[in-house]
Amino acid sequence: MSITESDRVAINELREAVKDHLTPYYDTDFNLLRWLKGHDYKLDIIKPKLINHLLFRKSDWDLDGLAEKPRDHPVHHHWKTGLTGESGIIPNTIVNIEQTGSNDYWGMLQSYPTNEVLRARVHDLESMLKAVMDLERKTNQQCSVIYIMDLTGIKFDKKTITLLTGGLSAISAFMAEHYVELIHSFVLVNVPAFISAIWTIAKPLLPERTRNKCNILGGEWRAEVLKMAEGRCLPSYWNDEEDDGPFTAPVEKCVPFPEENYYKGKVPANADHLAVSAGKTGHVDIEVKTGQTLSWEIHANGHFAFAIYELPLVPLNSPETDNLTRVYPLFSKIPGPTMVPCIDKIECPSTATYRLWFGNQHAWFHTLKIDYVVKAE
Repeated sequence: MSITESDRVAINELREAVKDHLTPYYDTDFNLLRWLKGHDYKLDIIKPKLINHLLFRKSDWDLDGLAEKPRDHPVHHHWKTGLTGESGIIPNTIVNIEQTGSNDYWGMLQSYPTNEVLRARVHDLESMLKAVMDLERKTNQQCSVIYIMDLTGIKFDKKTITLLTGGLSAISAFMAEHYVELIHSFVLVNVPAFISAIWTIAKPLLPERTRNKCNILGGEWRAEVLKMAEGRCLPSYWNDEEDDGPFTAPVEKCVPFPEENYYKGKVPANADHLAVSAGKTGHVDIEVKTGQTLSWEIHANGHFAFAIYELPLVPLNSPETDNLTRVYPLFSKIPGPTMVPCIDKIECPSTATYRLWFGNQHAWFHTLKIDYVVKAE
């Protein structure tokens, strides 16, 4: 889809509103148009959300340069890439294959903290975005991703329910928050007979625009999916054993996480504690000198939001963060109780007080309890 004159006016208005945060890499008409379409062209809603994303891009996670870096996070050995190329059937779309049913999400979340899972995932999301941006430069048309979810091997058990309401819903919310309108459609294939039960649980947890993009294929899914994408970009393991086609994409099969590597640690004996009431926020402040490394380990008994800010020289009594300098990305939902504690570190750019901020705004009754170890050294 080409850009209309009215869209161009809206794009320019949005660009002006966020110009202090835009990077040359991300500053394209189509990227800004995605945000406009994803939030019904409501600039007052879009501006803070887009600025949040742009701050994330410029953090030490370096989103602009990520797609050019090697795909070598330890999680990637297990969670394989599924980006296979242009659909060839539906114009202006790229195909991505997700091994939803056989990926060992449970083992992943038992082995790595959520922040590391997201680091690994962001590499793939940035690779999808780059592929879409490259195609947009080629066609001068708005492009997007057909996200094919292969449910082969999925089970309806307690682990799946826990994942749907915890880790996977958080990853889905993260995608919807930061990669607005990147997805053309979610296409579910090889669905089990109990898909209606899974959908009943998952549907309320998904953002509305994501729910509306889901397309569940029936028993003839192999024939149906070929009406959406050519066989060259669909995985060869879909073929019958004796056949070499029609599916030819060399997608690697996922690898389970070994149980012996599951996290077995406990809350450290020297941990401090923080309680955050339902609907409230809390924080921990620490003095750090230029060049020191700020590190943390966080255990939580429920979902929480998290970010790190540098405080101004004149202390603020307000709990608000709008005017603070963010030095670590804001995560709106880290699932809890944490199976693996969030462990990370940053090198601090200047001598200052740094605030580890925790949010429990989503809770109505639940008091968030945080056990943490924070060090500057």
